Amino acid sequence: MGCRYLTIRVLRRSPPVVFLAVLALIFQVRAQQSDTPPAPSPAWNDNSLISVQKQGGDPTSPGDVRIGFYGHDAFKITSPAGLTVLTDPWRNDLTGLYPKWFLTDFPAIRVDIVLSTHAHFDHDAIERPNGLVVLERLIGQFRLGDIQIVGLADKHKCQSTPDGASQDSRVETCPPNNVIGFDNAIQIIETGGLRIAVWGDNRAVPDPSLDRYLINVDVLILPIETILTREEVGAILRKYDPKAIIPAHYFLKGLTTEASGLETADGWVHDQEKVHPADVFRLDNAELKLSRVELKGAHHRVYYFGNQFEKK
Repeated sequence: MGCRYLTIRVLRRSPPVVFLAVLALIFQVRAQQSDTPPAPSPAWNDNSLISVQKQGGDPTSPGDVRIGFYGHDAFKITSPAGLTVLTDPWRNDLTGLYPKWFLTDFPAIRVDIVLSTHAHFDHDAIERPNGLVVLERLIGQFRLGDIQIVGLADKHKCQSTPDGASQDSRVETCPPNNVIGFDNAIQIIETGGLRIAVWGDNRAVPDPSLDRYLINVDVLILPIETILTREEVGAILRKYDPKAIIPAHYFLKGLTTEASGLETADGWVHDQEKVHPADVFRLDNAELKLSRVELKGAHHRVYYFGNQFEKK
């Protein structure tokens, strides 16, 4: 009791500033005595991946797969075991050749694997996310835990100018002598028993050798309206017959600028609704959960994020 009485006497005789300082000190001591200190954040290194490679995993084993939309062609795919793959993070052009496309920087999220389909600014900001593994324009196979990725070498849709050159840079954009920025690697991510194909900005008719990989994929992520025309999209869907389609690479309110020249995908989605209204899902948030069971019997089902996208 003496200590408590002494404290009160000091506070009553002290100026207001001293009173507040002593009061703050008392509360700080009490907090330190009663509160459990916060647990330290786990180190961001490859410890988790070492565990994954020891345990292994099966990409064909069924389970829930989460797909988060970060705008444009950037999707974070989370496997049933929790491994994450990010496709095509974006940035604004640094050369001055193009106007500002994006209103913000790509968020510095943590992911296990970063993919990039091709070397254009709106697909290759691989330095922005914190990725443990970076696979830039992967061609061939990569496997870790319950994820397998197959990269298919092909070509970006080229500029249709008389001499096959870009009107912007006067360099060759059409094969076979295109610059590397007009190479494109379609990425097929297999996990949870689903095969998810990320088209990137690939041409509408890939090399025929790729058909055996693309036919009957479960989910096809396509650039609709800006890169591929509606006729080209229709031909791709008839040829490869995916269970589901996710539109990408379109104008996104709150993220992309009018100066980008990107078109909205609303018109194409509306046309699909008129033909098969039960097969079009307009999502009300930026994450979608899919599984083999969910897609059983689906045929060209559309999942449209609209203006929903993850911001962090």
